[in-house]
Amino acid sequence: MATDQKYEPAEPIAKGILPTAKQSISDLFKWKQRVVVENDLGETHTVWQTPEPLKNPISLMAPLSARDWIFFFVGWFAWTADAFDFHALSIQTVKLSKYFDTSKTAITTAITLTLLLRSVGAAIFGLLGDRFGRKWPMVLNLFVLGMQSVPVPL
Repeated sequence: MATDQKYEPAEPIAKGILPTAKQSISDLFKWKQRVVVENDLGETHTVWQTPEPLKNPISLMAPLSARDWIFFFVGWFAWTADAFDFHALSIQTVKLSKYFDTSKTAITTAITLTLLLRSVGAAIFGLLGDRFGRKWPMVLNLFVLGMQSVPVPL
C-alpha cells in the first residue's frame, strides 16, 4: 500500500462459511478492497484500500514466456471445444429426442438444468475447497464423475 494513503478502518475478515458469504456479497458493491495489514510489531488490522488502476493489457502480456502462452492457448482451446460441444448438443435436440425416445422438451430441460446446476456445483465445491483445501473436494468431484459411468443393473 502507498504510504500517503489514508487508512479507512474496516470490519475484520469474517470466519465461517455463512458469515464469509454474507461479507463477500456486501463487499461486491464496494469499490474499495478489504485488506489485512500487519505492522512492525506483528499486529494486524483490517482497512479499506483503493484498488490499483487498470494496466495496459499489452504490457501485461509482454513478459509471458512461451510456456505461459501454451497454457493460455490450451485453456482457450478447451473453452472453445466446450462451447462447440454445447452448441452441437443444442442443435441436435430432434435427433437426441428420437434416439432416446423422449420429447424435445425433456432434452432441452436436461440441457438447461445441467447448465444451471453447474454454478450450484461450483459454489458447493468452492466452499468445500475453502474449508478443506482443493485436493479432497476435487477427489470427491472426480469420484462422483466416475460413478456416473458405472452401469447400474436394471
